[in-house]
Amino acid sequence: MASLVGLIVARAIVAALLLSTPARADMVPGTDWVGWSQWSKEDKALALNIGAGALALGWGTWSWNWGTSGPRFQDEGWFGRTTSEGGADKLGHAWTTYAISHLFARAYQGWGYRQDEAARYGALSSVGVMGLVEVGDAFSDQYGFSYQDMLFNVIGAGAGYVLWSHPDLARKVDFRVEYDPFISGDHQADLFTDYKRLKYLIAVKADGFDAVRNPVLRMLEFHVGYYARGYEDYSANPLNDDRRRYLYVGIGLNLTRLLKPYVNTGGVLHYVQPPYTYISKDWNLDR
Repeated sequence: MASLVGLIVARAIVAALLLSTPARADMVPGTDWVGWSQWSKEDKALALNIGAGALALGWGTWSWNWGTSGPRFQDEGWFGRTTSEGGADKLGHAWTTYAISHLFARAYQGWGYRQDEAARYGALSSVGVMGLVEVGDAFSDQYGFSYQDMLFNVIGAGAGYVLWSHPDLARKVDFRVEYDPFISGDHQADLFTDYKRLKYLIAVKADGFDAVRNPVLRMLEFHVGYYARGYEDYSANPLNDDRRRYLYVGIGLNLTRLLKPYVNTGGVLHYVQPPYTYISKDWNLDR
């Protein structure tokens, strides 16, 4: 299930970007395809959802043999040590749905929806796309509908709604993913499921609190994160069981604020945590 979600989601994100960018196609000569600039915001939203949903369904049917079995469900567990990824895949679902909800919301708001409407419709759209992936998996003899995955899709969409509709809270809190390409071992083609190199975290930014006035302190942020290691090696060799789950806290640099005078990061660092930009205390939950 996990590799499927990573690739489908990556393509859904690309689709959302491609469809949401030309909000004013008439400003670029020759790009106002099918009169896009004259479409109502409702028609644009419908086209975006149909495009992303069709892409997810089409790619899954073509690549993962959806339709090869009747509907079935799969109990993947939660965050236990004996689950397939120690729960890291569940946080992956939450973060991915969260990020997609903001892509949708950005498009909706650019087309004229109010901020609260954009947040609500963005959350619903992201749950819809990820829900289609789960439904497709239910008709596969290799995967199955996972209610744990679906619950974390909803949690991620809910977080997306809250942070998009409450910009003052978004100034203070980020939900991020970290990918460290320098960890040794074979890299997976799908980095969305390369869990031996992934971490998920909540960052609380001092810059978002007006009471913090010291310019040095405003460059800092507090991290709480989770990751799992050793699961890929265990899958390859069950006799070598070194599966580990970690919880950590850390102090990091607010790179968005630090780089602002020099680089426009485009908001990417609200969603992505560059490695080696913080110090942390990690707890092995399986000792």
